[in-house]
Amino acid sequence: MSRPLAKRQKTTATSKPSPSNDNNEDKHVLFTTWAQERGVRINGVVAAKLPGRGLGLMTTQKIKKDEQILFVPEKAMFKPSQSTLKKNNLSRISAQAQLAISALLAFEPTTSPLRLWQQTWPTVTDFTQCMPLYWRPEFQALVPPPVNLPFDRQRADFEKDWVSVETFCKAEGWSREQFLYYWMIVNSRSFHWKPPKGSAGSMVMCPFIDYMNHGPTDTTCNVFQRSDGYEVLANRDYDPNEEILATYGSHPNDKLLVHYGFVSSAEPGTPPSKDDDIRLDHLILPKLDTNTRDQLQDLGFLGGYALLPATNELCFKTQVAVRAALLTCNEWEYFAGNGEDLTGDKADAVREYLIPLLREYSTDCVKKTEEIGKLRHKVDDLQRGSLDMLQTRWNQISDALEIFIKGPKDVDPVEAYKEKYEANKSRKSI
Repeated sequence: MSRPLAKRQKTTATSKPSPSNDNNEDKHVLFTTWAQERGVRINGVVAAKLPGRGLGLMTTQKIKKDEQILFVPEKAMFKPSQSTLKKNNLSRISAQAQLAISALLAFEPTTSPLRLWQQTWPTVTDFTQCMPLYWRPEFQALVPPPVNLPFDRQRADFEKDWVSVETFCKAEGWSREQFLYYWMIVNSRSFHWKPPKGSAGSMVMCPFIDYMNHGPTDTTCNVFQRSDGYEVLANRDYDPNEEILATYGSHPNDKLLVHYGFVSSAEPGTPPSKDDDIRLDHLILPKLDTNTRDQLQDLGFLGGYALLPATNELCFKTQVAVRAALLTCNEWEYFAGNGEDLTGDKADAVREYLIPLLREYSTDCVKKTEEIGKLRHKVDDLQRGSLDMLQTRWNQISDALEIFIKGPKDVDPVEAYKEKYEANKSRKSI
């Protein structure tokens, strides 16, 4: 399963990546050969186990900036079986369900030549540990409020897709759990493929590229769709034993947790990725009256409010929303249109409005941490992994809130997170 890495590091002798052996045969070496036989070009990288992060792609040689690392031709991709879908009246189900059903048909038979690829995927056990959709209800109840928006959407999407394929799956002898597994594989490992000449696009799976772990924006290799396949180019010079990363999108950790089963962590003592944010909708929206909500809706500013931990600032939509509650209509409309206050800087007033709400949220972080701690003593090691992930996200939220509450608006996030890290180390050593 993909795991985060905020900064690529050269592997040391004590954390050397190692192949994963299964029944004395390295399935990843066998799969590499299998992929190359289907036209996948692999230059200077190998699948390897990474300490604490599962599998990833590591360099085996020096690679120059803009050098091709991987190329997956269209013929090597796995695509939905349109003929089978049409034959079974499944052409109008969602693109994700189409690919999941096609994968079930192609990968599930024990004699399928695709089983070698499937053996490199995360297992149901892996998903049970890292994917909220697989978690026990009491774990799901502990996710931070901002996680619920993408999580609720994902659950609704799955239920809709299951209804659309249930009859077909039962006729094939497949359970809801089998469909869910392939649906989640597609959700976390697929690409969008748009063929040339105006043909309709579809979701596809690409062998070998799906080994690449996620990295924040501007820190990863460049992945391009060409007319005949997908290409990965080096974003910088690489030495041997460095991990290469791809970005799954400029997603905050709430969405990464729901869709990919991890939260991206910065190096200790450094600010989080600029992709991350701490959503504040559940704090701000209940405070807005109906008229204010309508005004924000009309201008496209209703919802999506966030604290940006990388810069220790509030996003513009948050600035607009709070000013809607504080200013006259003319003053508010001027700020929304120009990004400047009409009569004096209102940043301090915005901060004073939010601080009590953020303190309540900070208190909630402490309560949830205590609940997670109590649960840890009642579950097995696998389930503790799920709780560790929850705890990591609550800690990230707590740190960002504490730094914003304590620091002035012009605080240096680098120094603030360094001080926070040193303070945490001191407390643990006592």
